[in-house]
This record gives sequence, structure tokens and C-alpha cells, in this order.
Amino acid sequence: MITVIGAGIAGLSFAKALEGGNVVILEQDSRIGGKAATYKINTPHGVFTFDIGGHWFHRRHHPEVLPLLGGLRLQEHVRYAFVHLDGTKIPFPVQQHYASLGDKELVRRIDDELQSIRSSMPSAFRNYDDMLRKSYGRTLYEKFFKPYNSKMYGINDLQEIRLGGYEGVRNVRLDKSTQGYNPTFLYPPGDTGAIGIPLALGEGLPIQHTVKVQSIRLDNRSMTAGGKKSHWDRIVSTMPLRELVDIIEDAGPAIKEAARELKASRGMILNLGIRKKPANSGISWMYIPDMKYRFYRIGFYSNVEPALAPEGFDAVYVECSPLFFSDENEARALLPHIADDLAELGIIDSPEDIVVSDAVYLPLNYCLPAPETTSLIRSYLERHGIYSIGRYGSWHWSSQHEDMKQAMDLARRIEKDDSRNGLRQR
Repeated sequence: MITVIGAGIAGLSFAKALEGGNVVILEQDSRIGGKAATYKINTPHGVFTFDIGGHWFHRRHHPEVLPLLGGLRLQEHVRYAFVHLDGTKIPFPVQQHYASLGDKELVRRIDDELQSIRSSMPSAFRNYDDMLRKSYGRTLYEKFFKPYNSKMYGINDLQEIRLGGYEGVRNVRLDKSTQGYNPTFLYPPGDTGAIGIPLALGEGLPIQHTVKVQSIRLDNRSMTAGGKKSHWDRIVSTMPLRELVDIIEDAGPAIKEAARELKASRGMILNLGIRKKPANSGISWMYIPDMKYRFYRIGFYSNVEPALAPEGFDAVYVECSPLFFSDENEARALLPHIADDLAELGIIDSPEDIVVSDAVYLPLNYCLPAPETTSLIRSYLERHGIYSIGRYGSWHWSSQHEDMKQAMDLARRIEKDDSRNGLRQR
């Protein structure tokens, strides 16, 4: 028997991919999906459907994960993403569309810098800041990449951020034929929302809800979950790696210390129902690098799927920057200021255009890459029969399709190892 901790995308995908294997999934919440959740709010104007931020399904690099979703029908959408820069809305990626800016001298300077980069692009970078500077040039770095990433991660000095395994996917270089990993994306049609994907993955799987794993021991392979002690054969965990090590009572002191060094950003998703404006039509999402605004990205659920908002209104998410708060109370205190920011930006005409507002605080949002540390911890855990996967289990940046692929690969690896060793899942 394999015990899976967490009924999010990665945990469900592993259980689904493990052909003929017996698993039990322990989920601490009453619902599945983790951050890929959907909820509805009734208002006098109608029902708004919200996710916890933009969970658009990208499958360009790993289309092989789609069969895990069974008969779920997904609608394909073209990405209409923009960057709000110097008061101008230009298409994303900025490094391919900066000529839309009105300042000819600025455009000429960017041209010169990018031309120089094309002839001398280094093959390796010291850190995240070094990668941004040397990939896009000083002007785009200062105008967009530095402020945007600082707002997203909540870190002013981007040299503190290491490079992770997916940075080459996230950051579109200079080839104009390359539109990034998400020029199109999939999303459940109708008013289902992002939860449609974990619901499809979880169909028929043995999930125990409201069962929180409190402690794990390696020496006798025991755990306490939901207040009950039990034995485990193998564990596939999708809980945050830092928290997983913390509850393993007899993990080595060096591993405990390494886990404490793992860092992540906070976050807050502000879900809004707003009166529809023609100027917002067609925007999938928009990046906001300007430091005077307290958010770094705005997305329009209902521009992707109109059924998510009543007629005449939009369902919107605003990703708030942790540069402006250090805890949940400070985050929620920002809400009136964010309404003013949205009005100044032109997303709404006035705060009165907001007809419903709901904030979701995220104590853990983006993991800061630490490849050597996470490799050390995960290798140690695997030697004891524990596999840690997913965005938070691997402590890296990833999208749903990458987490699904990682889960599928682990299932295949376990099946192959068991076959080689003459073992059967039990």
C-alpha cells in the first residue's frame, strides 16, 4: 500500500497513474484540489465563480498527461496577455513587443541592448537577477523584469533567488518565433472552474478527507494521521517539503536544518466581481510592473469563460504583492488601497464598480529555488521510502502539467522498480 499525502493535482495524478497499485490518499481538507479550487458567491446581480488565481492548464510540453483526465472536456483558448508599461498596454512577452511603446529613444535603446545580447548571450547565470539582466538588457530589466519579479516574489534583491529547473520555460528569450510555454491553454467550459481538473483526476480514487498527517517516523514506518497511529509501506507526499521534514520525528539533524533554510513568498488573491468595461474586453491577464500599484498581475476569469460572471459583469483576480504586507492582517488592510489602484489603472471607473470582493490569503505561494538543498532532502527521504513531489513537495516553480508529468514518471519508476525486484503493490 502506498500512502499519498495530499489530494491536489500531483497526489491525484500519481494515484491515477499507478496502474494496478493500491493507494490511499489522505487529504487534510474536506475538498480536493489544493490551490486548484473553485467557489461561488451569490450576489443580487447573480452568481460569480472564482478560482484561487489563474489556473489555466498548459500542456504544450507534456501533452501525454491529458489521458489522466479521462473524459473531461477542456476548451482551448488563445492567450491574450498584456504588460502595462509606461501607461501603455502592450502585448506579452514585452521583449518581443516593446516597439509598441511610444518613446522612440527608449525603443532604440532596447533594440541596441538586445542586439548586443544576441551576439554574446552567456550559457550560464549566477542567480535569477543575473539571468534577467543578461537575457533582456539593462532597460527592459529596469522597466519590467526587476520590478515585476520583485513584486511577485516579495524580494527587492533578486540576487537572493537561485535558478530553478523551470526558468528556461518561464522566461521567453529573444527568438520572435517563441511565444512561451502558454500561447494557448485549456480550461473547463461552463461554470465548473479550475476544480474540474482535480475532480476528473480524483474520480474513483480512495480519498480520506479531513485527515491531517501529524507525525511520521522512519525507524518503524509509523505515522499519526487524524489522531490515529498506523503503519506505512511507502509514502508519496505533496505537502510542502519544509513541513514534511518538520513532522518526521526522527529525520537527521542535517536534514532538519536544511529544510529550515527553504524559503517561499507569501501571497494574497483578491477575487472581485466588477462592472464590465469595454476596455477590459479580451484580456486574459495583464502584468503590472509599476511599483506604485500593490499588485503584480490582474486576470479576467470571465474573459476566458463568460459563464463565470453574470451578464454585464466580470469575475477578476488580483494577485497582490508581498512587498506590501508581512502577514494576513497587513494583507487584508490593503484592500481599500487596491480598489483605488484599480481605479487609477482604469480597470474600474471607481471603487463603487466592485460589487463583490473576497480575499484568499496564501501563507505559502512561490517557492524560492534551492536545487542542491531540495535534492539533498528528497534523496534522503527516498532512501527511507518517502517520495516528495509537486510544486511544494519538490519546492520549485511548476504548472499543473509539469506536476502531473512528475507524478506519472514517479508512478512508472515505482512500477518498474517493483517489477525488477519481483514485488507487487500491496
